[in-house]
Amino acid sequence: VAKKTNKPIMIDFTGHGCTNCRLMESNVWSKPDILRRIKENYVLLQLYVDDRTPLEKPEKSRWSGQEVTTLGKKWADLQATRFLAQSQPYYVLLGHDEKELTTSRGYNPDIAAYAKFLDDGLATYNSKK
Repeated sequence: VAKKTNKPIMIDFTGHGCTNCRLMESNVWSKPDILRRIKENYVLLQLYVDDRTPLEKPEKSRWSGQEVTTLGKKWADLQATRFLAQSQPYYVLLGHDEKELTTSRGYNPDIAAYAKFLDDGLATYNSKK
């Protein structure tokens, strides 16, 4: 989808039971300028690290070596292995080459800083076209 729409990817590592995730959504993402930036400029992937949907086939965690049996544990393993982070929310901006466009970030309700994060990622993406 990102390639078809010529947009970068925004990964939101989140959780159904994540209080800080809901605070970011209600206090930062709800701001019209932030919501517009996300909707117009990114393909958003929300990966719930506490999703209990069973995997068809268990996998071995690259991070811990333990068996991964749910979709949420798979996303948590991806976050830990690929981005060396284990807290939520955690936001990653990627180009089509799957390389980070700017420094990823966790919970920080500073609206201006979040806008800058989104703008910096988009500027890097556009400079690579």
